[in-house]
Amino acid sequence: MNNGTPRVVIVTGAGSGIGLCTAEAFLADGAQVVGAGLDLNDFSKLGPADRTLAVEVDLTDRAAAARVAAAAVDRFGRIDVLFNNAARAPARAGILEVADEEWDATLDLNLLGYMRMSRAVAPQMIAQGRGCIVHCGSEAGVMPHPLLPDYSISKAAVLMLSKILSRELGAKGIRSNVVAPAHVRTALWDRPGGFLDSLADSYGTTRDKAVDAFLKDRKLPAGRLGRPEDVAAAVLFLASDQAGFISGAVLGVDGGVLPFV
Repeated sequence: MNNGTPRVVIVTGAGSGIGLCTAEAFLADGAQVVGAGLDLNDFSKLGPADRTLAVEVDLTDRAAAARVAAAAVDRFGRIDVLFNNAARAPARAGILEVADEEWDATLDLNLLGYMRMSRAVAPQMIAQGRGCIVHCGSEAGVMPHPLLPDYSISKAAVLMLSKILSRELGAKGIRSNVVAPAHVRTALWDRPGGFLDSLADSYGTTRDKAVDAFLKDRKLPAGRLGRPEDVAAAVLFLASDQAGFISGAVLGVDGGVLPFV
């Protein structure tokens, strides 16, 4: 903050991958960070108790967002930044295999979880006269992925959520933007049954060779997969005063993969 007071940042899905890396980056930038998610063991190791707060919640619980926001205000007195990041991305054979209960689970976390967290922090941000919300979107939200149909649709909806928040809350000092990663290697790739296993099956090769085949097939201009640190840097920029005139925008962190303007 401009007066030297540490910013208070909420990161959902802070237990691993992009969320954990972004929480660490905010801490390194001097912020006080509230991590929210199911398993926050690694987050709890990031910093001292006076600068971190772990709130273990299931963000599909309709009361969870309010508990996270209340815990942040109770411990640190304010909320300056929300990074909506918690998500699920199950690999599918195609859209016809996604049952209703799977649609419910994906949309409840990836879209409604973001909406509930935004709704929970907005009153505090309005009272302060400023705040910033960054949502983790995806390249799949504008260029749908055949192995991730419900995930792709949920991320497309996040773009509209951010636009609506930007239009409605902008005059109250609150900015809303989306960071849209693509092909960032996290646990979603490497876990058993994850995206990498699906790629290996698709290409009929090993997991290691599947990465090379994927990069060649997608013709990724950057020539490599993304890293969580790449996304964290973009989130910190969007949450900073340097981005003070940016709202309703989508910042791609995708190695140049999108083939259209």
